[in-house]
Amino acid sequence: MPENLRIDPNDNDLSLEANGVLSKMLNNPDTDYVKAVDLCVVCENDSLRTIKKALAELTDKGYLLRIGNTYAVNKVRITEMKLA
Repeated sequence: MPENLRIDPNDNDLSLEANGVLSKMLNNPDTDYVKAVDLCVVCENDSLRTIKKALAELTDKGYLLRIGNTYAVNKVRITEMKLA
């Protein structure tokens, strides 16, 4: 994928926080499979509570899969998104 293209979640029903976390996870290979505490390092201006809430929302809506304390992008859902 060219460097200037990003995957856009394109879901207006997501909160701003969830949209941001999903965008970060989709577009940064280092964060497509992470723990909530690891995202705190990447998203240092957000609290662990905010990130956990966003991750729970994304898991509930099927964008992420949760395995123990680790969250992974549900790559099947990527086909529903657009390149921006």
